[in-house]
Amino acid sequence: MQTTLTSSPAGQRALPTRESAQNCLPHSDSQAQCLLVPSPTTAIMCSPMKEDVTPITRSSTLGKSLGRLLLGSLICLSLPQALLAQAMDKVTHYNARNERVVTEAGVIEANSLDGLTLKLADDATHKVTANAILRIVWGEVPASFKDGNTYWTRKDFGSSLTQFRLAASDNDTRPVVKAAARMHAIECLMKLGASDPARFQEAVDEANRYISDHANGHELPKATQAKARALWLTGKPMDAANLYNGLFEKGKAKAAGYPHMLSLNSGLQAAWAALDASDTGKARTFFTATQTAIEASIPEALPAETALLQNWAATASVGEGFCLLKSGDTRGAKSFFERKKSHSSLASSGIFAATLGLGETLLASGEATEAQIHLARVSALDPSGRDRTARALLGLAKCMKALGTPKADTQASILLAKVKGAYGDTPAAVEAAKVN
Repeated sequence: MQTTLTSSPAGQRALPTRESAQNCLPHSDSQAQCLLVPSPTTAIMCSPMKEDVTPITRSSTLGKSLGRLLLGSLICLSLPQALLAQAMDKVTHYNARNERVVTEAGVIEANSLDGLTLKLADDATHKVTANAILRIVWGEVPASFKDGNTYWTRKDFGSSLTQFRLAASDNDTRPVVKAAARMHAIECLMKLGASDPARFQEAVDEANRYISDHANGHELPKATQAKARALWLTGKPMDAANLYNGLFEKGKAKAAGYPHMLSLNSGLQAAWAALDASDTGKARTFFTATQTAIEASIPEALPAETALLQNWAATASVGEGFCLLKSGDTRGAKSFFERKKSHSSLASSGIFAATLGLGETLLASGEATEAQIHLARVSALDPSGRDRTARALLGLAKCMKALGTPKADTQASILLAKVKGAYGDTPAAVEAAKVN
């Protein structure tokens, strides 16, 4: 898939959408309970790129498109030999000042949290702030980087990992490309961990290499978030919670290079991870802080972000019920979840979260038969995240075990196998591995 761009109001971020393409590099599917807003995709194209400036306030006509194509060709013909000797990088970014999406060709000399530095054809340099970058198309890359991309598109993540690791350690590779290759290696390991949990520890190690080697790299927040997720999936939820919360606090402080949506999502994940670690005090703090920050962001959000933020806020608002349940107050939790379920104004994610919580509360109260109804509804109908679906399936398996009949035990085994297999990249799979 290749990233294209949608229009946005002045001063706001343009959001990428996806269209079919032949040459694309891996992008991270969200493995969190609430999906992240689509992030810029990095792609490979090894021929010189043409400049393409597209006003986002109107669609381009064929004549304008052909005019830009001709202009781009003339620019390529006039480039210095130093740039023609290597395939140029291509950077697409949003310029809030003139409300345009601009694609510029040149050589990326730096790509950090502070922004990207692009050396242009006339030897001038252009600085792009990190959060304005929408897409990077790498020009000069080693063969291993290209091969890593090829294997990724074939879903051969093991071979892709090998190639990206080669690219990341190649002394002849540009540092900015080595950083991109290391990030792709992390993504490969997260994919492999879904079927081989031991790879999640490798993902932690790979993320540590990125953090050590590229301490100010553009994708440092993304690598840190991947590390937090991997730690959670290796059975270290409190370590994950603290790391997630660090990302959330960076976003609150408006630290350079920390995407707003990534930071808000990290705050929500910090709360769930703390809850998984049975630290209800921290979980409450994280749920409350994140809900407040999310709700404050909604009035200024892009239309494409608004519905997502509303779902995140609704999910955070249900966190208190899970804290009550974790602390053993099943009566209070049941009352809480029932009230939340009756709120017609609550976004769908909040309703499904409350339904899941009610099912788990009924199970904890010894009402396995009734609990099945609510858990089955979430596992079958909730579209908002793999984590919650997997958790509902795990709850159903526990219900079957609680029933204790031979048929129910068989069904429980099937459900547990599904959680560990089809949902091996979720925290529920960690718990499912412990269920006898």
